[in-house]
Parts: sequence; C-alpha cells; structure tokens
Amino acid sequence: MHDTNAVAVIGAGMAGLACANRLHAAGIAVTLFDKARRPGGRLATRRIDGFTFDHGAQFATARGSDFRNFLSEAGERVAAWDPAELHPRWVGVPGMSSLAQAAVERGVGALWLQRQVTFLSRRADGWHIRHQDAAATRPGMIAEAGEQAGPFGRVVLAIPAPQAAGLLAATGHRFAGAVGAVVMEPCWALMLGFAERQPGADRQTLEATGPDHGADVQQPEQPFSWIARDSSRPGHPALPDCWVGHAGTDWSRRHLEDEPDAVSISLRDAFAHVTGIAASPIHTAVHRWRFARNAAPFSQPFLRDDDGLAVCGDWCLGGKVEGAFDSGSAVAGALLSVV
Repeated sequence: MHDTNAVAVIGAGMAGLACANRLHAAGIAVTLFDKARRPGGRLATRRIDGFTFDHGAQFATARGSDFRNFLSEAGERVAAWDPAELHPRWVGVPGMSSLAQAAVERGVGALWLQRQVTFLSRRADGWHIRHQDAAATRPGMIAEAGEQAGPFGRVVLAIPAPQAAGLLAATGHRFAGAVGAVVMEPCWALMLGFAERQPGADRQTLEATGPDHGADVQQPEQPFSWIARDSSRPGHPALPDCWVGHAGTDWSRRHLEDEPDAVSISLRDAFAHVTGIAASPIHTAVHRWRFARNAAPFSQPFLRDDDGLAVCGDWCLGGKVEGAFDSGSAVAGALLSVV
C-alpha cells in the first residue's frame, strides 16, 4: 500500500529545496530528483585548481520575513557582502552553494542526484515517474524508458519553464501551454583566475560600473551585464584573484550555440577592455546557463491542479533567489492545505 500523501519534487534548485523543506517539516514523505551532481541549481560554486568561482546566482536579497528567517537559520553559511547597505547582498560562505547545503540540512526527504526525469504519467494509483542517468541522457529528453519511481500522491515540477513544459506536453497536461509560453533567457558566465591581485582593478578603474567587489555593467559597446571579484566575497581567500563576468541577455542569446572556446576568447577580451586587466589569467573557463533569466515574471507564484500536480520556480516570481524560495514554499503550503 503506497502513501497517497507522498510527494515527488523534480528540481533541487532553491524552489525545489524550499518546497521539500516545508513538506518534510510537516511530516510528508518527499523524494527530490535533480539531474546535477549537487543540489542548488544556479546556487553554484565551482572549485578547481585552487580557484573558487560563484558562477551562477551572484547574491540574494531578502525583502520578506520567510526568506530572512531561512538566511538567519543558515548561520555561518551566509554573510552580507555589503553589510552597510539597507538591503544587503547576501552570499553563501564559503560559496553560493552553501545556501543550497543549508536547505538540504534542514531536511528535504530522499535526495536523488544525477537523475534526469524524462516522463510523468498519471494512473489510478497516483503519479509515476521515469528517470535516467543524467550523464547519459540528452538534455530535455522525453522518453517512457528508464527506472520507474512511484506512485506518488502529488508531484511538483520545480524546474525551468521550458523543461517543465516538455514534461507537461508529453503527458497532455493543460498547464503545458501556459508554462510553454514563458520565455527564459540564457547567460554565458566567464571565470578568470589570476595568481596575484590585479592592480588595475581598483575602485577608480571600475568607477563607471560600480564598486570594487561587484559591478552592474551598462556600457552598450561590451557584452557584460555584471562583473564581480569573487575573492572579495566573505569567506573567499584574497588570493588567488578570482573574477566572474555574466554576459547580458542579448549577447548570450546571439552567441548561445557558439563553441565555448570562441565565447571564452570574446569575453576575455571584453573583460580586459572593461576592467583594464591585461594580464593573462592562469585559469579561464566559461559556463552556459541556458535558462538563467525570464523575460517577464509569471502572473502567479505557482500552478496547481486537482490531480496533485504543481509547477513552481524562480521564473514565477521574477527570477531571483528569494523569488524561487517564495514560489517553492508557497506551493508546499498549498499542498499542505489539502492533506
């Protein structure tokens, strides 16, 4: 006999983690699936050869009490990057992935990583899920094959809208059209590591774009929307000198399918132009976030039907970390209201 209240949450970014946290705390059996090797989605920290880069979400702001409470409970895993500000930029310590780890430690139920969900089906006994080894599965693949999990009384899709739309369309769900209409934009991230602190990158050099540690870059002739010195973050060592640049939406869209080597060269040249750092880095990498931003927020924090399926995500509430948290927590509250 299966648990008719059991919930499958697909996606372990902040929305999925917040949803799983709230359901698990209420005593609901939760199984959380994610295709990545670690939870967090764009709460990502890359560590390689002594360098540390927060190449996804750069920070979080906290305007609502629920998310502020989450950050407070995270304790030493979170710190203010600019504590003097009225609304500080909160970052994970020692990296943004620490925020995801704090959520996991709150309790999320069973966490299945490196599993890509490829099909959903609703049967008489509940929801059934097909999932496969993510490393051997094409992104966005829809297939009634692989391992089966379930039945679950409810299922929550906490993934980017285009990915959710594919699963919904395959099962003929009525939400497919509305979710499929959500436009999400890409972002290329550049990671540069230098052995020594670069003397040209002081506050005066970046005056036109913002303070020393992070800058909203708005010069139309270059691709970046944001550049940050990661080694200025709380918990990061001052050396080596690590930098992250995020290309803007238009540039990332135009170069979405370019080879990484070509993107790396273009962004490195642009970085040198903006910052004045002409030294050759000893580590260079790029990462493509295919679904980084949504063109416009969705009209509501989540969608839920009467058959136990719900959809949530940062794209529902503006694309920020707090928006993801609020969306996931809200859908969990709605599910708990009908338990």
